[in-house]
Amino acid sequence: MTSLWRRFFTWKFHFYELLLPALRGLGPARFDAIVCALGTASTYVRPGRRARLRAAVAAADAALDLDADLNGRRRLDWTGLAANAARFTARDYALDLPDDREVLGRFDVEGYDAFREEQTRGKGVLLVGSHLGAHIAGMHWLFRNDLPIRALVQRPKHVSTILERKFDATDEPYPQRDFFLRKDLTPAVAVERTLQARSALRDGMIVYLNGDIVWEGSNTRNCRLLGRDHQFLAIWTELAALTRSPVYFVFCTHRPGGRFALEFQRFGQTRSGEQARALDAYLSQLEAQVAAAPAEAVAYLTWPCYTTGTPTPTPPKKKIPGAHHRLASAVARRVGKGSGIAGSIIAGSIMA
Repeated sequence: MTSLWRRFFTWKFHFYELLLPALRGLGPARFDAIVCALGTASTYVRPGRRARLRAAVAAADAALDLDADLNGRRRLDWTGLAANAARFTARDYALDLPDDREVLGRFDVEGYDAFREEQTRGKGVLLVGSHLGAHIAGMHWLFRNDLPIRALVQRPKHVSTILERKFDATDEPYPQRDFFLRKDLTPAVAVERTLQARSALRDGMIVYLNGDIVWEGSNTRNCRLLGRDHQFLAIWTELAALTRSPVYFVFCTHRPGGRFALEFQRFGQTRSGEQARALDAYLSQLEAQVAAAPAEAVAYLTWPCYTTGTPTPTPPKKKIPGAHHRLASAVARRVGKGSGIAGSIIAGSIMA
C-alpha cells in the first residue's frame, strides 16, 4: 500500500488537505464558524470527549477561580473549549492566501511598535511564545511580515504552504531549517543550534522560542502553571542572560469572525542570576492570559504533559563522557572563557 493511499484513510488527510482548503474559500468568518461548529459536533462522536472537556473546565475553575464573570455567567464551559480545540487543530490554514494585506489585516496587534523600534536599532531580541490559542497563526504573522526572525523550536506540523515555504527558504542568512530542534539531535548539532542562536542575536536578529515547554533533564526549572508543578525548559532565560538581549513575550489568541489578537509585552533584559525571576514572570503572564481567555488554553487543559502526573524531582545530571566533555570545552572557549551561563547552555544542549 502506497504512502498516499495510507494517508487517504486518516482523518488528517481529509481535514487538512480537503476540508480546510475548501472552507478557506468561504471567507474568514464562515471558515471560523464552521470550524468551531465542527469542534462542538465532534464531541458527540468521540466517546468520552465531553467528559474529558468537563473535567478540564473543572480543573481550570479550581486553579484560577473562573466560576463566573461579573454578570454571573460561566466564563468557560466545555462547548467553548471544544470549539477552540478545533480552531487550535486548524493551525494557520485560514491564512494560506496570496494577499499579504488581506491576511495581515486580520490581526489586531498591540505593542508591536515598541518591539520593532527596539529591534531596528540593531539589537537582537528574544521573543518568547507559547502554545496558547492561535500560536501558529501568530508565527505566521511574524514570518509573513518578513521580519529577521528565526524560530528555535521543533518544526510545527500541518501548517500552511506559505509558512512551509518561509521555513524552507535558503536565500537569507541563518536559514530557518538549520534552527529547528528535534529530540534526537546529536550533541554536536545541539551545540551548533545554540551558537547559531547566539550569533543571530548578536547580528541584530529576532530569535523566537516557546517558554512553556515541559521537559526533563538539564536546563529546567521547577515552576507552577495552573495549579500544577512542572519542570520547564529554561534555555531562553540562559540565552537572555548570556547575550543581554531584550526579551518580549508574545501571545496570539482567536477573535470572532476569523480574526486574531496579537500582543507583544516587553520584559526587558535578564542578568546572570535572574533566570528564575524571568521564567516566573513569563509564566505569570501566561497564566494571566489564560485567566482572561480560558477557552484559549486548549493545550494547558487537555494535553497530558500539562494535566497528568505528579511532581517529581529533577533527574540527576549525568556525567558527560570524555568525548562530549572535550566538545563542550571547545565550544565554551568559542563562546567565552569563564561564562557560567554559556557553560550551562552547552551542557544542557549536549545532555538533552
